[in-house]
Amino acid sequence: MSDNDEDIDTIKKLHNKYFELLSDNNMNELANLFSYPSAFKGFLNKIDIASDKKDLKRVYEELISAAPQSDLDANITISTELKNSIPYKLRDDSYVIVMEYSQYREDKSELFTGRACYLFTKLDGDWKISGVF
Repeated sequence: MSDNDEDIDTIKKLHNKYFELLSDNNMNELANLFSYPSAFKGFLNKIDIASDKKDLKRVYEELISAAPQSDLDANITISTELKNSIPYKLRDDSYVIVMEYSQYREDKSELFTGRACYLFTKLDGDWKISGVF
């Protein structure tokens, strides 16, 4: 396996772990997947920066509140389907994954379809998420 293939495999696993923890609303473990500071845009009207693990929870509360038709309590009944997760190498220490996804209500009706971009950087030999846009 080439270094690129190994990095892509690691990044994809990290990306999947991110969604698993986000779906479980496990912000404590989710925060461990990030480097700090990390940048976020999502549905916000501005770029926001999480300066540390504690700040990450605030940023995600704002991101979820700004999402289309969001309801923090109702998110438990919404499922997300990941589609076309494509990694792009920027440099030896940075990749971007552009991902298409759809969110569905409990009755299987579509709530939202969109794209997101995740920036991964290698710091001290470990891959971390450093931006979500």
